[in-house]
Amino acid sequence: MKTLFNKSAAIAQNNGTMLAIREKAKKNSFFVYALELVLLYILVFASFSAFAQTPGKAVNDPGQLEFAKQTAVFNAGKVYLNWVVKANSADCIYVIERSVDGVEYEPVGLKEGIGSSLELLYSWVDSKPINGTTQYRIKQINDQGSLVAQAPPSAVSSPNTSPLFMDKSDRMVQVK
Repeated sequence: MKTLFNKSAAIAQNNGTMLAIREKAKKNSFFVYALELVLLYILVFASFSAFAQTPGKAVNDPGQLEFAKQTAVFNAGKVYLNWVVKANSADCIYVIERSVDGVEYEPVGLKEGIGSSLELLYSWVDSKPINGTTQYRIKQINDQGSLVAQAPPSAVSSPNTSPLFMDKSDRMVQVK
C-alpha cells in the first residue's frame, strides 16, 4: 500500500509539473498566435497597398483638374491663390506654376494634398510676382510622382509700375 501511495504522490507531482508546462505552453501559443496574426495582417495589407492601386494616367495625357472653387488675386504686392478640392480627393502634391507667355511654365511652389472625404481649402502666396499679366496653373502629382491632372491657367494682372514715381528734373516724388 505504501508503494501505491508513493507512486500516486509522484504522479501528482508530475501532474503539477505537467500543469505548469501546459500553462507555459498556452501562454507561448497565445504569443505565437498573436505574432502570426500580426504578420498575416502586414503581408495582406502590404500586398494590397503595393499591387491593388490603380496606376496614374500617363504624363502625356493628364486629366482635367476640377476644383469646387479656385481664385487668383493680386493684393498688396502679392498674388494669392486659393482652391477648394472636391470631396473624396486622394493624397497628392500640388505644384503651382506660373508663366508670362502662357506657353512655358516654371514651378514656383508646392502644396501637400491630403486625402479627405470632405472639401478642403488650400492656399499659396507668391510673394515675388512678376509685373504685368501672369498665368498660374496647378498640377496634381500622385505619390508615385506621375502627373494626374492639371487645372486650366488663371490670369492675374499686377501693376507695371509703382504708384510713386520720381520726376528726375524736379527731384520730387509724386503720387500718380
